[in-house]
Amino acid sequence: MARAQERPRSVHTPEGGVVLDISKGRMFSLNITGSVIYQLIEQGLPESRILEEMVKRFSIPHDLARRDFATFCRSLKDHALPTRGTNPAQE
Repeated sequence: MARAQERPRSVHTPEGGVVLDISKGRMFSLNITGSVIYQLIEQGLPESRILEEMVKRFSIPHDLARRDFATFCRSLKDHALPTRGTNPAQE
């Protein structure tokens, strides 16, 4: 019987996080910002809510939050790293 592909597992601390892509044997480290974004994506929040949280938590302008979020999502896509939440590009 074929096993379903395992989803990535993540661990987060105040200093950042780690995502384990067990099915492909890869590990990715995240800085604090990446860790927060990844957790919010895993929770299934839409992009608008993630951006609001980034602005609030990091005291940054909305435009910078949007650019950082887009860059992070491109990186996830480039590494073919799925998430448990919604597609980050959707809203």
